[in-house]
Amino acid sequence: MKKAVLAFFCMTMIMSVAACGAQKAETPAATEVPQMEETVKTPSPDATLEKLKVVQRPDKTEYKSGEEFDPSGMIIQALYSDGGVIENVEYEVLTKVIPPKTTAAQVKCMDQTLSISIKVVTAGNAEEYSVANTETIENSPVSGNVYFWLGSSVTYGAESEGETMADFFAKKWSCTSVKEAVSGTTLSTKAPNSYVERFEKYLQSADRAEHLDGFICQLSTNDTRYPDDLGIIMPAFITGSDAFDTATTFGAMEYIIAKAKETWDCPVYFYTNPPYSNAVYPGMVDGLMKIAEKWDVKIIDLYHDEQFNQISDEQRALYMSDSVHPTKAGYREWWLPKFEEALIPE
Repeated sequence: MKKAVLAFFCMTMIMSVAACGAQKAETPAATEVPQMEETVKTPSPDATLEKLKVVQRPDKTEYKSGEEFDPSGMIIQALYSDGGVIENVEYEVLTKVIPPKTTAAQVKCMDQTLSISIKVVTAGNAEEYSVANTETIENSPVSGNVYFWLGSSVTYGAESEGETMADFFAKKWSCTSVKEAVSGTTLSTKAPNSYVERFEKYLQSADRAEHLDGFICQLSTNDTRYPDDLGIIMPAFITGSDAFDTATTFGAMEYIIAKAKETWDCPVYFYTNPPYSNAVYPGMVDGLMKIAEKWDVKIIDLYHDEQFNQISDEQRALYMSDSVHPTKAGYREWWLPKFEEALIPE
């Protein structure tokens, strides 16, 4: 009896497995839906170009000023009036070197100029050029000296995060630089917050230095806004500070020199910008030469120094944020040596 039951059980299991296999075999396989390839229509000969489209941006979109533009990876399409498309259109790179303060590089494609948006990090303001990363010379020839710097944006460092030759000079040579500099201001009192007004406030303040080893003043580019108010240079025998018309540029310069000499009897220096595109500034530089001769003032002349101004396009892109304002690298690597020549005793 036990054998019969066991035989019946085995036969039942075999039939069940066979039935499952039969059911599995009857299940139809999933069918794959064929993928339709995207087609691009070729424009007809009569079709007209409607626009160019950048369908893929360049792989590299962030640059330091002075780097070469790299368009690798960029794809441009030409779209036509009949819906036709030409893919991967050839182009010519117009922006070879990335200038400071730009937001786009330009390419020429099918007689049209396209602007490719990019981000520019000012290479000349990199941390490696900072005051913090400038060496200090202990026990230098001017260690402990105090220098007063009067100026506007170039003296302040409007495009260099507030670091200029005044700060680099102080750090490197173990001395003190007192900066009285406000962007956009003029020597003359024609505009608010002028050099004259701020200098007078400093002279009356409790922070006024008792002794100076040098007084350095910027020939402000902002005074070029008042070409009819440059003024006149007074005769050599007129030296009293109250004799000058500070509403004029030359009058303000003579007043500042007179007050500095009366107060500290220290060497006075004026410095110029390098040449830039402005019709008024050369006349201001000429006037400074005459004033300097009258007052025995030293000029740190960045305007006429041909050797100083012989730099490459790559160096200019690193050193200058625009035509007037240097970067940290410009102040430290390019301008500072000229100030060292004037201020460090031989």
